[in-house]
Amino acid sequence: MEVEEEIMVEAAKKGDKKAFEAIVKKYHNVLYYTALGIVGSGWEALDICQETFIKAFNSINSLKDKSKFRSWINRILVNKCNDYFRKNKNEVCVDFIEETGGFIEEGSEESIDLLRALSSLKENSRVVLTLRYFQDLSLKEIAAILDIPEGTVKSRLSNGLEEMRKLMKGYKNSG
Repeated sequence: MEVEEEIMVEAAKKGDKKAFEAIVKKYHNVLYYTALGIVGSGWEALDICQETFIKAFNSINSLKDKSKFRSWINRILVNKCNDYFRKNKNEVCVDFIEETGGFIEEGSEESIDLLRALSSLKENSRVVLTLRYFQDLSLKEIAAILDIPEGTVKSRLSNGLEEMRKLMKGYKNSG
């Protein structure tokens, strides 16, 4: 974690709204794309990000180690995504595939196939792959965020990548 970020987090903990606003600006895009990768809906991802920042703002004083802010806010985001899935058990939403212009690079067919494949994965694999490749988090960081053993993260990552390969191969063969 950068020293500048630690200073912002410390200031936010003391009630500095401008410091928290700077944190929101810094993390908004990465959290948005993480939520998008997990829930598959641009509108829901925006709502989840907003809920994440509200929860973070209201509970920032519970953060004991400011150097763990990134893991802490990602944990909030994953919990908000889990809340979304609990509320919408029977709903599978992939509206971002149709709205590709704003969400993925140039709306390329490969990107659309990649996001379609990602949205088809089991939730556990989708979350791990999204945290690993959208945020470039280490296995150790992912394990801490999800509160699971590192070996489980490796297994979900491996299984998710294998399933993605199969799905992508299917999209290539059908197109």
